[in-house]
Amino acid sequence: MSLGPQATDALAQVQGAKPPPAPGEKTDQAARQFEGMLMGLLFQTLRKTVHPSGLLGDSGQSRSTYEYLMDQAVVDRAVSGGRGWGLADRLKASWSQAEKNGIKKEVPID
Repeated sequence: MSLGPQATDALAQVQGAKPPPAPGEKTDQAARQFEGMLMGLLFQTLRKTVHPSGLLGDSGQSRSTYEYLMDQAVVDRAVSGGRGWGLADRLKASWSQAEKNGIKKEVPID
C-alpha cells in the first residue's frame, strides 16, 4: 500500500522527523550558507587588522575563541534574517536562470 505525500509528511511529523526539503529550499539554504561562509572569512580577515583591547587578555585561546564565536553569531543572525549582502539572492537568481537555460549546476568530481 502506497501513502500519499500528505500522509508521508504527517507520518514524518509524528515520528519527529522532518520531511525532505523541497528543491527550492535546498537551493536557498546552500546560497545562504555560501554567503555566510564568505562573510565569516571577511570578518576573520578584518579582525586581524584590529589591535586587542586587553579586555579578554592580549593573547591566548580565550580571546580568539570569543572573537570567532562573536563573528559566527553576527553572521548567522544576518544570514538567517535575510539581512546579508544580497549575495544569496543573486546566486539563487543565477542558478534558476541557468536551470531555465538547461545548464547543469553540478560539476562532476574526477
